Amino acid sequence: MSLLRDYYGFGNVQIISEGRGNGAMKVRGLFQEAEKPNGNKRIYRKDTLVREVQRLQCMIGERRLIGELDHPANEVVHLANASHLITGLHMQGNQVIGEAEILNTPAGKVLQELIKSGVKIGISSRGTGTLTPVVGESCFQVGDNLKMITWDMVSDPSCQGAFPSLQENQLMAEQRENIVGEIDHLKAEKVFMAALKKGLKQK
Repeated sequence: MSLLRDYYGFGNVQIISEGRGNGAMKVRGLFQEAEKPNGNKRIYRKDTLVREVQRLQCMIGERRLIGELDHPANEVVHLANASHLITGLHMQGNQVIGEAEILNTPAGKVLQELIKSGVKIGISSRGTGTLTPVVGESCFQVGDNLKMITWDMVSDPSCQGAFPSLQENQLMAEQRENIVGEIDHLKAEKVFMAALKKGLKQK
């Protein structure tokens, strides 16, 4: 199974509690959406997300569903980078609506300041599963073996390319094409000059 990270706009973050005094800042927003291609061209089935939301209720009740600031490249939730505790998950139609308590950890304090300053925050789902190409469509279906790990807070998803590696490869390909074209042009010019010199000598 592969690590699946998908980015969603946190939407208009609803601040439930600003965390004044000894209280914690609490926020609510859109965590994920089913039955439609996301930015990574992946489709999550609603029944699969419903199952995972139900499975995670135990961790939520035990205050163990922790998320990180930014998007880690593996399945492990690193406590040293913990920024928030997910305190609620429920389905609203095809949407997963979540609530989170921002922690007073170093990463959590950074997140608090970003939210207070009006910085647009995104949410990144993290899980494992398999992908199957959808026939006739340029997207993938996430398999029923999906196992959600957590949701991390990230910078505005719209600022992140859905396929950054493909964009980088495309840019490199374009640069390589330009270089090859320039080399071919120089080769042709060299051949022309050699032929011109040979023609002048023959005269």
